[in-house]
Amino acid sequence: MRSLLLAVLAAYVIAAIHAVLAFINKRRALQRVSEWSMAAGFALHTAALIADWAIYGHYPLFYLRETLSFLAWTLVASYGLVLYRYRARPLGSFTLPLVSLLIFVAIITRSPSPGSVEAISMSTTWLFPVHTTLLFFAYAAFFVVFVASIMYLLQERELKLKTFSVIFHRLPALTTVNEIATSSAAIGLTLLTVGIATGMLWASSRDGRLWHNDPKEIFAALTWMLYLSLILYRSTSHWRGRRAAWMGVVGFALVLCTFFGARLMGGYHVFG
Repeated sequence: MRSLLLAVLAAYVIAAIHAVLAFINKRRALQRVSEWSMAAGFALHTAALIADWAIYGHYPLFYLRETLSFLAWTLVASYGLVLYRYRARPLGSFTLPLVSLLIFVAIITRSPSPGSVEAISMSTTWLFPVHTTLLFFAYAAFFVVFVASIMYLLQERELKLKTFSVIFHRLPALTTVNEIATSSAAIGLTLLTVGIATGMLWASSRDGRLWHNDPKEIFAALTWMLYLSLILYRSTSHWRGRRAAWMGVVGFALVLCTFFGARLMGGYHVFG
């Protein structure tokens, strides 16, 4: 469905450009264009994922092209939820350019031939779609934590130096940023926990082993421990603010290792 993804890319690029311009100029008209374009792109994107599922006969989260496209879809969904709950529009100027890049890479990545059954045998159980979907939404939530942490560090630095630039006045209040990071970390950890559990059950149904000790599993376990620590530390007076924000940045580095690094290292998880 390359042609449909091209339409998705066009909608997301328009949304990204207007989100950045709205962030710079603080004009509501530009923000409205960005949000409507993002909504149109998300609808087309959902249709593209469903079409992929129907054409290739497996859940669209196995090959690299599908993985990148699905990750972009979860990022847009997560941004939409944050936008609805917190009205944190500056998040779009970080999220939508990344989404556009992911869709572009997905488009230029070679597609598998229809009927390739290497993936079909792996998606015959309902555990595989549940496992992978939960993990990708967890990754999207952790990206929100990362962006919120960056926003916090930028504002905290300008407050400390008392140099209030244009960026400072465009970002949400520190309390809002902190609340976004905390709630997103809790949601992401919950999704990651259930995702890991369903993954272990799925692995057990395939070959009778809950744990294969491969790079993706190890990085996922490390990510789980770090975000659990982040939530626990955020609940204490000693780890709020700057330290917690830096933990959010480090945590997302582990997420990248789980998503990309483990794939390069090979192992049991050849998908995603």
